[in-house]
Amino acid sequence: MGAAARAMANTGVDELVLVDPPAFDMERARWMATGGVPLLERARFVGDVAEAVEGCVLAVGTSARPRRWGWPVWSPEELARRVHDSPGPVAILFGREDSGLDNESLGRCQAILKIPTAAEPSLNLSQAVLIVCSAIFEEGRRRGLNQTTERPQAPKPKAPSDRAPIDLQRKLIEATMEALAETIYLDGRNPDQVFTTLSILLERAQPTRAELDVLRGMVAKTSWSLKNGPRQR
Repeated sequence: MGAAARAMANTGVDELVLVDPPAFDMERARWMATGGVPLLERARFVGDVAEAVEGCVLAVGTSARPRRWGWPVWSPEELARRVHDSPGPVAILFGREDSGLDNESLGRCQAILKIPTAAEPSLNLSQAVLIVCSAIFEEGRRRGLNQTTERPQAPKPKAPSDRAPIDLQRKLIEATMEALAETIYLDGRNPDQVFTTLSILLERAQPTRAELDVLRGMVAKTSWSLKNGPRQR
């Protein structure tokens, strides 16, 4: 944990969120963190991934294993471009060293990050964090942003975005899946694949909050009609 915080501090990434972490030695973590101690000490502890990504407009999960259902797979460089182009906060999810991210956590993501390696794909947490954060730092340098290798600075907050955060997008997808369950659409289809397809579609569309509200209203009325019958005219 301390080495990961140190890697983040080295590259100017200044917000660390820990999801239900196992017990660890904070004193040892501070020793490993060196210049990343302040970042480690202000880390936010949350109970689940849903809370960790709340308010973000994009969540990307790191994984070395092949996945099904057509998740977009990005390189660290592609992720870095997306981070700098994003109109709002981006969450990058790293799994535990022994098991990685589970499917439930990846279900909160809109893309998969795969770090290229040779035959042995396993990296420890701090190595993966350093590679990813370095790519983001280098992309900032390429764009001429004010960064320093001596004292990394947090990026200036961007203007508030009207893009719908992913937690609201997920609520729309869940409501859509509930409506589809009232029809024959899911017969012979894998619900997880349908869910992932809708998630990818929304990430590509990048709807605003107002647009998402329209879609949620449509789904809500459709769901009501499926359960109660069409409205009498």
